[in-house]
Amino acid sequence: MKTSSINRKLFIIILVFVCLPISIIGLIWYETSTRTIEQEAIQSNQKLIRQTNEYLDLYISNLENMTYPFVNNPQIQHFINSKSLNNYDFFILAENIEKDLFSQMIYGRQDIVGISLVGKNNIQINDYTGVKELINMEEIRKRNIDLLQTTDKLDNFNIIGLHQVGSMPVLTITRKIHSNISYLYEGLLIIDINLNQISKISKNLLTDKSKVYILDKKGQIIYHSDKKSLGSSFSKDIMNKYLNKTSNAFLTDINKVKKYIIYEHSHVTNWILVAEIPRDQIIGNLIRLRTETILLGILILIVAMAVVGGFSLTITKSLSYMQRLMRKVESGDLNIEISSIQDRKDEIGGVFKSFFKMVRELRRLYEEIQISKMREHELELKQKESTLQAMQTQINPHFLYNTLEIINSHAIVENNPLISKIATSLAHMFRYNLGNAKQVVTLEEEISHIRSYLEIQCARFRHLHVDIQIDEKELARIGTIRLTLQPLIENAFLHGYQNHKMKPSYIGIHGEKKLSYFVLRIQDKGKGMDPATMEDYNKAFENKELIPMSAQENSIGLWNVHQRIRLVFGYPYGLLIKQSSIESGTLIELKLPYIEEEKQCIV
Repeated sequence: MKTSSINRKLFIIILVFVCLPISIIGLIWYETSTRTIEQEAIQSNQKLIRQTNEYLDLYISNLENMTYPFVNNPQIQHFINSKSLNNYDFFILAENIEKDLFSQMIYGRQDIVGISLVGKNNIQINDYTGVKELINMEEIRKRNIDLLQTTDKLDNFNIIGLHQVGSMPVLTITRKIHSNISYLYEGLLIIDINLNQISKISKNLLTDKSKVYILDKKGQIIYHSDKKSLGSSFSKDIMNKYLNKTSNAFLTDINKVKKYIIYEHSHVTNWILVAEIPRDQIIGNLIRLRTETILLGILILIVAMAVVGGFSLTITKSLSYMQRLMRKVESGDLNIEISSIQDRKDEIGGVFKSFFKMVRELRRLYEEIQISKMREHELELKQKESTLQAMQTQINPHFLYNTLEIINSHAIVENNPLISKIATSLAHMFRYNLGNAKQVVTLEEEISHIRSYLEIQCARFRHLHVDIQIDEKELARIGTIRLTLQPLIENAFLHGYQNHKMKPSYIGIHGEKKLSYFVLRIQDKGKGMDPATMEDYNKAFENKELIPMSAQENSIGLWNVHQRIRLVFGYPYGLLIKQSSIESGTLIELKLPYIEEEKQCIV
């Protein structure tokens, strides 16, 4: 009965509060959104055309600015004021103009096809080296003479229109040059540019079915997205229609297709930028969207009615299952099988996921308590073992010191400094090992001890080079554990050199001060380890919990040093194998803390 009640309520809710409002809102939305989107699309295209027109103005203005240096250039003035030039003088002058002026304008620009300089003294310079096809230069020279004569009454800077250079349509631009002597119009700079840059600027307006074209003031098409229409002209009636419209967008029929004509007039170039956009392109998607929305709404209604019957059943079934699991946990049984119901992407799935997470956390806490008790017991055993070992090493070292002192005295008497040095170093090592009861020492004490150790090794291996580079002033501020460096150096001798039958050649100890810790690097040049082994070491070193490594022969020493540092100073201090390879040896880093003076005597 309860299931039936839930189904009925859900059915009424879906019908009244979902289906009916969606139908009403959908009709209102379609009518208003059609008008709004159409207006916004027109405004958006108007803004886009305006921006494109501004880019075109900027492009032409930049070209105009590039012609200013030609106006008063001494070489240009010499060219237009010279009434007669012999062939050699003309060749030198033309070469200088091409090198100093033409090349600077053409350099880095792919849009300039060619440049011509024409004077009324019937001489001209042409540079069309960038054209990759054979062209008739005689036609260009003749065109240049015609332009020199016809631009007499025009402005100083003019956009002439389309011409052909070979098979390429180009836009011709001119700059009049006046003589500084007579102040008369004596020469003309002619620049032919391709339409590639104009095409790139205008591409922002293009869509699949739209057209974009540019008209000059005479009605000639100087650019068209359809290249076949280049050079054709519009009638004066159409030009007047564009120029006299109060709005720069209107709807018209073109070949029985309703299109929006959106245009913008430029006062810089006197061009008219026009875009033809089919009306269906703006609102056609809305018609399709309306039909798809209605069909989808009907489909949703059918599916909702079919699903609502079983929906309430799944809810009550899931709640009953949860109730059984909770009774099991209450009885103390935490071994609950995790069900796939937690993968549901709804509130029920979230509840089950939280419940299973809670059970896992309870089980983990229980296991941690058991593990903690085992570790406490293990630590107690280790502590007792350490105490026993410490008692065994508390042997009075005076006899050993006296013996080493006698050896040192005889070495001095026999003038044998090497034996004296070895005996002194060995005495220092025994004194540090047996007489220092502190667990935490300064790095200064450890470095002093390792120097003695390395002096003995240098006596043993005469080709061994020891490189210690550490700021001695910082050592007293850095804390470490007693006897941590010697095992690392011994590990380098044994596993880096001796196991590979190599004579020890280099041991480096370098220090670097960081903001909150100190890095000590120990390096050898023997044979290192493979990348997989190094990765295993570093995974163990970087783990916040001290999980022992497998008891391999060469892992015990490194792990013991890392464990001692981590147990005393905590994370993130300890070891890291920075690099290791068979060819270049091994580099180990120790991250050590700074300690305060009052904490340096921790035992």
